[in-house]
Amino acid sequence: MKKVMLPKARRPIEDGDWNMAYLFPHEVVDARERNGLVILPIAPVEWHGPHLAMGCDNLLAHAFARILARELQCPYYPPLFIGTERERKPDMLESLGFSRDRFIEGMDFPKHSIASAYFREEVFAQVVRDLLNILFERMYFRRVVVVNGHGADNQRSVLDRLCTEFNAHSTSGKRVLWVYPGFPHSLVAGSIGHAASEETSMLAATWPACVDLERLPEQGKLKSVDFGIVDGETFDCVPTPDHTLREQQDPRYQSDPAWGKEQIDQAAREVIAELKRERFTGP
Repeated sequence: MKKVMLPKARRPIEDGDWNMAYLFPHEVVDARERNGLVILPIAPVEWHGPHLAMGCDNLLAHAFARILARELQCPYYPPLFIGTERERKPDMLESLGFSRDRFIEGMDFPKHSIASAYFREEVFAQVVRDLLNILFERMYFRRVVVVNGHGADNQRSVLDRLCTEFNAHSTSGKRVLWVYPGFPHSLVAGSIGHAASEETSMLAATWPACVDLERLPEQGKLKSVDFGIVDGETFDCVPTPDHTLREQQDPRYQSDPAWGKEQIDQAAREVIAELKRERFTGP
């Protein structure tokens, strides 16, 4: 019987993409033995205005995980499209332009054409916990860096709790920590909007086909309740008088892929420095 000969194609890892889904078993094992590190990008499918793909948060987490994995020569788990949200509190509802007694979950505003894929908090926690157990107990990685693309308070709280849970009994330092994708400390210290110029710039820098500014009206102010685009000050409960997006965060006028790439690169340098301090990058 004649042996089958298949054509050789260039593999993603040759271009620096360490997605575990593309790796052969021996490549995963070799990387695991080198530093024991795996990266886990997570975030939900969520409304990000009509001009950004609904996978925005996870696409940014994916791009950031790819950068970290390439620099650290470790695999990253295929992006996990999962996240959680809670109902908006009265002060936030009022800041966005809704009445204080409305029930609004996350970014699912009444005028949007489709809802986001939010999992219940307890389900999100269990899925992430089970996956961490798989990575540790069955795949034998020693450390996990979660790249969390979603900034909801309850999502961050769940990840904080899981980090505490998995790190509590470790005798060799931290086993799990989580980071944001593409938000350097200088930017996180300020106000970050949702689907505004910052995220638009970063997505345009990493996945340009997932940004289409022509989906937004050419002129006029953008009301948060209409478009689900929110500036950072509004999230800090300091809205504009008419509950419209501030011009300095309007993606139609302020989006800049070059700026977005600078933020991602700076954040990657900061995270790699943090991982080295925490001894995540050694054997």
